[in-house]
Amino acid sequence: MIRLAMAALTVLVVAGCAAQSGREGGEESAPKSSVLSSLPFLTSKGTKTTLIAELHSGAYEASSLAVGEEKDLAQRRGDGFGFVRSSFIEQYLRELRSTLVGVSGVVGVPGRVMILASPAFAAYSTPDGNIYLSMAWLENLENADEVAAILAHELSHVLLKHHTSDLISSMQRKGQALHEMGVGAKTALSGSKSMAKSDARALANEQIAADVTEKLALPAWGRRQEREADLLGVDLLIRGGYSPGAMITMLEKLRAWEANIKESEEAFWDKMSQAAQAGPSEAVRLAYQRAVDAVSVSHPKTEERINEVAEYLDRHYADTKLPEPKIGPWKAVASRPEVIQVMRNYDRAFTARKMLDKGKTQEAYSFAKAAAAGLTATDAYPNWVLARSSDLLGRKREALEALRRALRSPEPVPQIYEELIFTYEREGNIASALEWTDKASITFGKSPRWTPPKIRLLRKSGRTAEAEALTLDCSINSPDWKRQCQEANKTAAHR
Repeated sequence: MIRLAMAALTVLVVAGCAAQSGREGGEESAPKSSVLSSLPFLTSKGTKTTLIAELHSGAYEASSLAVGEEKDLAQRRGDGFGFVRSSFIEQYLRELRSTLVGVSGVVGVPGRVMILASPAFAAYSTPDGNIYLSMAWLENLENADEVAAILAHELSHVLLKHHTSDLISSMQRKGQALHEMGVGAKTALSGSKSMAKSDARALANEQIAADVTEKLALPAWGRRQEREADLLGVDLLIRGGYSPGAMITMLEKLRAWEANIKESEEAFWDKMSQAAQAGPSEAVRLAYQRAVDAVSVSHPKTEERINEVAEYLDRHYADTKLPEPKIGPWKAVASRPEVIQVMRNYDRAFTARKMLDKGKTQEAYSFAKAAAAGLTATDAYPNWVLARSSDLLGRKREALEALRRALRSPEPVPQIYEELIFTYEREGNIASALEWTDKASITFGKSPRWTPPKIRLLRKSGRTAEAEALTLDCSINSPDWKRQCQEANKTAAHR
């Protein structure tokens, strides 16, 4: 598989070099090679037939990247601010997903739908079939069809096995990490301060291959995946008896949200400009962080997605009588007093956190106090925000009580563990900090997020051999965290 991918990448690199050469000679670049159009991740689906007609029915084949449903849930819980539990919403989403899976023709599809404690329009699925949907979406969707549309899109990623495509990139990064360490060991044994030219050339070639995969092939592949998920989602909606126009109205809501956050985007680039004037290193750090957080590189513009869905409907369903959106079913769930209270309290918690970021501590405390009450009185996220705001106001006892409630919550948030680890580390209690690092790792499915702080704490406690071994394991098996692990391993060691 890797050899085929590398061959495809070679074609891309050669084609790119040829085009560049043509421009340098003052001539117009040559037409796109027919070879490029034959590559599997550059060909369009849904042109001649519907995507669901090409979907393989029968038993579902698990992704090679699946880690297990429960472990995946634990790790994703630790990636953000935890999950929101509401039995009525969860049951509705579970039944809706089951309907969509049933009409797909694929049986035995694993996974659950979980609600993210997030005010952003976030939604994604994982190789284990789990679908994660933010509170922001649930608060803005107007009917059952729009809820079905976003679930159909994420389910389509699972049915089309889009996550398996990431395997090429991760395997190449792992191979590069192994080679880097091999070169490092060879250099150390030889006593040379510089690596041999052959080693440097091999390492450079591998870096180019990884960069091409990340920056050229996979972003294009990601854009293709979003398009395919939209279109297969339309097929699933129609088969499930939902209005396919809901895919368009759902995307229009996404477009409106993107327009609302445009000001924060502009503010970021102003900050980048100021940082560049102060010092280039800070600007680079900000740019790197932005690159990590952004998803726009691998997603097509929402306007393009809306147009492609409309064209797909005209192409394949122009003569099909399509149902009207159904407002009643979703309204019946969203209007339940229990659901209203949960949504309102999380909205208060999100507002409280925003107030904290703006330095409005008293206002944050008022919102957080109201959020950590009623059905969400023991939820981790509202209590975490309450603990932060109480502490800043000098209400130490109230902050401690809120922190204890958050820790006892069945749906924990990672930020509490990070703050405890930092507090113990700052006080010089490295043993307790390490203990909480291990607890966090267990709680959140052994996510690599907790590896860099553990390496740092191991070195501070003088356990350098363990830190070296953990850094080695991180570099090979968690290449996305390799840089952070290596930086942590530079921490001054203590006896």
